[in-house]
Amino acid sequence: MYFLSRQFWLAAAVASAFTLSSPLVAQTIEKGPVRTVLALGRVASMIETPMYFKLSRVAIPAAATVVYRGDHSMIYLLSGALTVTAANDKRALQQGEGTYLPPGIELTLQAGAGAVAELLQYQLLRAPYSATPAMKAPASAVELHQMNIPANALKAGPYEFSMTRVTLPAGASRPRPHTRSGAALYYVLSEGTITLWPSATVDALTGESRSEPRQVGTIQEEPYGFIHSWSPKADAPLVLLQANISQEGVPEIIFVK
Repeated sequence: MYFLSRQFWLAAAVASAFTLSSPLVAQTIEKGPVRTVLALGRVASMIETPMYFKLSRVAIPAAATVVYRGDHSMIYLLSGALTVTAANDKRALQQGEGTYLPPGIELTLQAGAGAVAELLQYQLLRAPYSATPAMKAPASAVELHQMNIPANALKAGPYEFSMTRVTLPAGASRPRPHTRSGAALYYVLSEGTITLWPSATVDALTGESRSEPRQVGTIQEEPYGFIHSWSPKADAPLVLLQANISQEGVPEIIFVK
């Protein structure tokens, strides 16, 4: 399902250097991670000025409407219901769904009548850092984290900007150690464990690994060169929400050789 028509998104891309691909793509690996791409955009260049992720938690009162015109954003609905409208196009979001909010376009976000709409908002911003709230009144927004995107991970050319929900089934084996080809910022939706190799590289694992729990609500930076792997609990899945930036045509994940 497309939130907005292809023609609308292409028009937005001309003005903002972003285009939208299908907002819902799922890839399943047997007994491994299930990756559901909730939103996907394209940025023409990442190297003119320093870039960073900003993650906020936003609450919109029941039945209230918020007008949004801001930066490149992805939203994920934690609870309640939300209708996002641009011009004559609407998309209704339920808990666990997400979408892309393009820059330079006026959108309205209306919470369902029955409950407050609670959501996470990832913004892709250019430095200097902005103190502008993620959403204006009647919404209330709390900034959770800012992450610099290291310049050494960025190259000339277009990039994909995506938001993905990653699920590792209960008791699943830990995936191979890996890093990002660009950078990612994770929010833990269902707890699990991360294993780190502080001195490893993409060519070999070196140094002693350590495993650490990550509770619900934990925020994890994953820049290029951060060698790690996630694993679920024996009796419950691990669920992660990921905002990722990676060079177009290059895999998001680089496994250690």
